[in-house]
Amino acid sequence: RSLSYAALDARSNQLAHHLLALGVSPGSAVGICLDKSLDMAVAVLATLKAGAFYVALDPNYPAERLAFMLADTRAPVVLTHSSLSSVLPASSSARRILLDSEADAVARRPLAAPGIHVSPEDIAYVIYTSGSTGIPKGIVMPHRALSFLLAWQIRQSPNPLAVTLQFASLNFDVSIQEFFASWWVGAHVVLPLGGLRQDIPALLDFMHAQKVERLFLPFVALQAMADSVSHGATLPSSLREVVTAGEQLQVNSTLTAFFEKLPGSVLENQYGPSEAHVVSAFRLDGAPSAWPRLPSIGSPVGHTQLYVLDSLGQPVPIGVAGEVFVGGTHLAHGYLARPDTTAAAFVPNPFSSIPGSRLYRTGDSARWKADGTLEFLGRLDFQVKVRGFRVELGEVESVLRMAPGLRDAAAVVREDVPGDKRLIGYVVLSSDAPLDAEALRAFLLQRLPEYMVPSAFVSLAALPLT
Repeated sequence: RSLSYAALDARSNQLAHHLLALGVSPGSAVGICLDKSLDMAVAVLATLKAGAFYVALDPNYPAERLAFMLADTRAPVVLTHSSLSSVLPASSSARRILLDSEADAVARRPLAAPGIHVSPEDIAYVIYTSGSTGIPKGIVMPHRALSFLLAWQIRQSPNPLAVTLQFASLNFDVSIQEFFASWWVGAHVVLPLGGLRQDIPALLDFMHAQKVERLFLPFVALQAMADSVSHGATLPSSLREVVTAGEQLQVNSTLTAFFEKLPGSVLENQYGPSEAHVVSAFRLDGAPSAWPRLPSIGSPVGHTQLYVLDSLGQPVPIGVAGEVFVGGTHLAHGYLARPDTTAAAFVPNPFSSIPGSRLYRTGDSARWKADGTLEFLGRLDFQVKVRGFRVELGEVESVLRMAPGLRDAAAVVREDVPGDKRLIGYVVLSSDAPLDAEALRAFLLQRLPEYMVPSAFVSLAALPLT
C-alpha cells in the first residue's frame, strides 16, 4: 500500500474539513490513537491543516494514562480505528472518529485545503513526558520551533531526498523529523507496519527490500541492528545516513564493523531534550575505525544557543562540567497548564538583549571541549534514560508506593553489563508475605507505560537512609 503526495494532500484536506465540521477549532487538541499506518500519516497532517495540534495517544498505554492526557488537553475528538476504540477510556467525553468505518463520510468532504491561517507561534503538538511528581507533563511545541529544526535538518543532510524509514512512535518527537523533513522535499517515507519494529532481523530484511537510505533511531536499536547483522541478518546495503539520539552513543567493535560494510555512510549523534527537540549534532564520517568510542554531542544547530553554566548561572571554562542551558528558536512554549513548572524550567535569558528571551535548563551535565563541541556527562537529577526513553524515577517510585502490600519503594537504574541499562525496583513489604513480582508488575502495567516498569524487583527489610 502506498500514498502519492497528491493523495496524501487530498485525504488530509478531507479529514481536516471533517474535523472542523465536527467542532474542532483552530488551537484545539486532536487525539491520535493509531498504530503505524497510512491513516496515521494522514491524521497528523490533517490535524495541522485544521489549525489544531495533535496529541499522540499510544494504544499500548494504560487507560488511566490515556484518560489523563485526554482530560489535560481537553481534546474534543480522537482519531482511531475500530480495532483500537476499546483501548480508549470509557470515561472520556472525546468523540471517537473511526477512520476505517467512517471513511465514506470523510471522502465526501472537499478536496481543497481549508482556509485556516496558522502562525509560527501556534501549537503543532503536545507530547507527554515523565513527571517527577507522578503526573505526566505535556510539552507544548509551536510550529516555529519545528520549522527552524526541519529547515536545518534538510540543509545539513547529505541527501535530503533519501528514502527514510519512519521508525519512531508518534509520541516521540523524532517522528516529526522522519515525516516532515521528507515531506518538505518530496522524498519517500517507508512505514514498517505490524510488529516489524520489534523484530530486528525482519526489519532489516524490510529495509533492504525497500532500499532505505536514511534512518533515525535510538542507540539501543542501532546496536541491536549491528548485533543482528554480525550474526548473519540482512545488511540494508542502501543505508547511507543514520541519525541517533536519546542516549549516550557508544562506538564499539560491532558498530564499527556494521558501518564498515556501508561505505560512504555517515552516523550523526544528535542531542536535545523534548522541550527543544534537537539542539546539537556531531557527525561521524570517514573510516569507522577512527571514530571516537564516546562521540561528543557536537555543537549547536542553527538558530540555537547552548550554554554550560555553574550553580550561580555563570559560564564555566572549557573542560569544566556544568549544567546545559538551551536558548533560541527551538524552545517549546512550556508545559501545558503548568505555569509553575514552566517558570522553573524556562528561565529568563541573561545573555540576550531580546525582550522575553528564555533559556531551558536541561538538568544535563556537560563540558565544552577545546574543539567547540560538547561532551555529555549524564544527568544532574534523578531523571534517567533507559533504552532511549526518558524516565523520571520519582514517577516510577510514586506509583510503586501505591501498590498493595508495599510500605516503601525506590527505583534505580543499574548497568551491570556495560551498555545494558535496566530499571530496578527496590521494595519494602508491609507484611511477612513473600514478594509477588508478577502481581506487582501487573499493577504497574495498568498505570505506567511498559518502558517505565522495572525489569526486576528486589525486596529489602528497609531502604538505606543514605
